[in-house]
Amino acid sequence: MSISHDSRYAYAVGRIRVLETRLLDMSKLGRMVEAKSADEALRILGETEYADLVSRAAGPQDYAAVTAGEITRVYSLMKKLLPDEALVDLFLIKYDIHNMKVALKAQFQGQNFEHLFIDAGLVPAKLMPYVCQQEKLQGVPPEYYAFASAAALAYEESKDPKVIDLVLDRMQYSHTAAMAEKHGYAFLARFLASQADLANIRSLVRTKRLGRGRDYLAGNLLPGGTVPQAVLLEALTEEWTAIIARFSSSPYQAVVEQGINALLESRGLTMLEKLSDGFLAELSRSVRFQAFGPEPVLNYILAKENEVRNIRIVMLGKLNGVPNEEIRERLREGYA
Repeated sequence: MSISHDSRYAYAVGRIRVLETRLLDMSKLGRMVEAKSADEALRILGETEYADLVSRAAGPQDYAAVTAGEITRVYSLMKKLLPDEALVDLFLIKYDIHNMKVALKAQFQGQNFEHLFIDAGLVPAKLMPYVCQQEKLQGVPPEYYAFASAAALAYEESKDPKVIDLVLDRMQYSHTAAMAEKHGYAFLARFLASQADLANIRSLVRTKRLGRGRDYLAGNLLPGGTVPQAVLLEALTEEWTAIIARFSSSPYQAVVEQGINALLESRGLTMLEKLSDGFLAELSRSVRFQAFGPEPVLNYILAKENEVRNIRIVMLGKLNGVPNEEIRERLREGYA
């Protein structure tokens, strides 16, 4: 049976259609961008379904707690709606990995980074330091201990905190992709492969721009993509025009061409990042209106995460006095 025709998801899909109408559209985000202050931007956010969370915030500096609270609420609701919690769990892994990065860096640097925790994962954030110290706790996925051990070993060998991110990012992608395939979530597996491809393309462009070598690029590539890593490593030594030509018959042709041209026009990597996100948004929207299966639910979850990211972009920009046009340029298009 194809998961896309699984009628068990019919009720969840029906509820999703209602929830989609409550997503923040670009006009609401635009009002937040045009707000005269971070306080006013937060007040505008309080006119939406974020009202309860905003009412409990001490001020605009608490925007991270507001968005984290919304993510927790949404995933809790999804677990109630879906017949298979494993689908939601796959999205929660990245929050555990984020907290693991925070806990390991705090451990090795002798600092307290608890304010950076996002308590939305499978494991309560406060327990992650104990996981990183290999204390066996009930309910913790056994793989997490291996992840923490590998990242700790890499740090001890290099003394570079960045390797913690690199090791855990690779393990997260491998683990999530394997779990998506195991549970038969074909679209999610495809989405993750595209996500890895685009991350690897950005790493290629960033590495070439920095003038770094193949070893540096190899250490930054994620597993699970459809573009062979050998191809990316070969492309590193080529001219920009040749790199563009390599992807001329690829689904990522427009992303690569427009992103590299923007870079050559001295517009930095922002356009490449935005085009990458736009590609994923379009891919997700392509399954939005399926009547059965988990795909519409996946699209809603991705839309909600994109919404939260846009809110963070706006609030951080307002708090730091970033010009409105620059904030607007950083916003990502919606998934719904």
